[in-house]
Amino acid sequence: MPIAAGDALPDANGIVMSDSGPGPANLRVLVGDKKTVVFGVPGAFTPTCTNDHLPTFAVGKDQLDAAGIEQTICMSTNDIFVLQAWNAAHGAEHITMLADGSGDVTRALDVGLDLGGLGLGFRCTRFAMLVEGGVVKAFQTEENPGACALTSAAAILEHA
Repeated sequence: MPIAAGDALPDANGIVMSDSGPGPANLRVLVGDKKTVVFGVPGAFTPTCTNDHLPTFAVGKDQLDAAGIEQTICMSTNDIFVLQAWNAAHGAEHITMLADGSGDVTRALDVGLDLGGLGLGFRCTRFAMLVEGGVVKAFQTEENPGACALTSAAAILEHA
């Protein structure tokens, strides 16, 4: 069963980039007590993720700030170098990229997606969640990974 409203964030590790290079990051610790939006994408540089999903959070920073969102985290099963390049291409340095190349965070959240038929392998499904104090306040996912209606910045802000 995927993570849901009322659940505490799992103790799962991904990779983030710091000034000293890539390093491990625990999702629960990374979020801490901050009011945070975490959104997941199947793959950086893929059409829907690049054209429809990440841009809503990249250009929606002012609306997120106004709603009291203290940080935004994007996670994907891509490696951290791909995620950093993708983020830079969108001018969205305010978004923390959480690489989940091993799928540990994806599995802990139970949001995995088998895209092996498309040659993409195990991926994170498209989702967005609002987290406060380490507890999920709202969680939304798309039935169709090619859609981005319920998981955009505007859609998750309805729960802020």
